Amino acid sequence: MAGANSPEAARSAGGAAAWWGHHSAKLLIATIIGAIYLRIEPLPPGSMVSLLAPIAIMVLVVISWLLIRAHSRRLCEACMSAMPLNAAAVAARNTRRFQVTHLGSNRPLVLAYFAVLVASAFIPGTIGLVIWTAVQASMIYLVLSYSSHRMLQPWCPLCSDNGGGNWKDVETPDPVPQGYQPA
Repeated sequence: MAGANSPEAARSAGGAAAWWGHHSAKLLIATIIGAIYLRIEPLPPGSMVSLLAPIAIMVLVVISWLLIRAHSRRLCEACMSAMPLNAAAVAARNTRRFQVTHLGSNRPLVLAYFAVLVASAFIPGTIGLVIWTAVQASMIYLVLSYSSHRMLQPWCPLCSDNGGGNWKDVETPDPVPQGYQPA
């Protein structure tokens, strides 16, 4: 039996975090749907479950977001094997998602979106519930956009030189240097 500090325990802990990071987009979407469901069909007030369910959703959201960010910073064998063979064509079809993802670098826009997310919770009545649900559901598209961009970033036109990115073409050197004199 392996101890808590054994290499096997470390691999299994890393494996769980790696699995969670790899599937974080799906888990984030599930938590968004769960939050919407809990608002539409609230749990009975006063029960322990009605107190713990929103806390559990928030914890899942924070952990998933941190792990998706960590997962994005390393090479994942499963993600590479899921890469489409025609990645450039898929990227060309996802231009709108890439644009949405790049809007995330606009701090005032992100703060305004966050303000709308929070403010929508305070609109009373059925119309408030409908607006809140639509605003919350828009986060699903944001997660999908971020996931698509993460996978297809090398083909994103907004990350390239044409889109204001900082990628530079490297000049290919001549195979035969100038001034070369064969012996």
